[in-house]
Amino acid sequence: MKNPAQRRRRGPDPWIEAAYALLAQHGHSAVTIEQLTAQTAKTRGSFYHHFSSMESFVEQLMTDWRERNTERIVRLAQATPEPGARRSLVNREAVQLNAHLETALRIWGGVHARVKSACDDVDRRRVSVLAGDLVDLAKAQGCELSEQEAGALAQIEYAAFVGAQLLAPEENGTSSTELGNLYDEMLNAYLTHRSSKEGSI
Repeated sequence: MKNPAQRRRRGPDPWIEAAYALLAQHGHSAVTIEQLTAQTAKTRGSFYHHFSSMESFVEQLMTDWRERNTERIVRLAQATPEPGARRSLVNREAVQLNAHLETALRIWGGVHARVKSACDDVDRRRVSVLAGDLVDLAKAQGCELSEQEAGALAQIEYAAFVGAQLLAPEENGTSSTELGNLYDEMLNAYLTHRSSKEGSI
């Protein structure tokens, strides 16, 4: 029998994978024990062997989602010291996220307090990381952004990303990529203007 560490190395639990598939395809109303057992071809007993209740399952699902779709990307970014390359990496990873899953979780958050809390935490974390990267990018281009200004720019960027997921989920990141490229052009123009303005003082 494989020990728990070996099981973890095999990847996310099949119950978690099943929930992601159900959410992306059918929304949160499909995430029931009956649907999960059908999706995994396992028994209710197997479900309760891993999770004490549906609420504990949701808790683990939210933990896995944050780790996979946010913290993993943050770690990759932190290992990339150059600000421009770091932004490119984050953008590349972000557009690979399943827009149907992300949207389904936000809808679920409207009726489930734990899911809403997880979505709020993830949003704050993503915006915070974007803001920090914008400060570093500005410094590399010879200007300074205040914490408030960087936060506002990060909010604009993240709002465009979430909006693209909602409006064009079938485009597999194409819409988000195009918006990201346009935002980067505007951002570079803004930072260039700020740099020249600060240099003339």
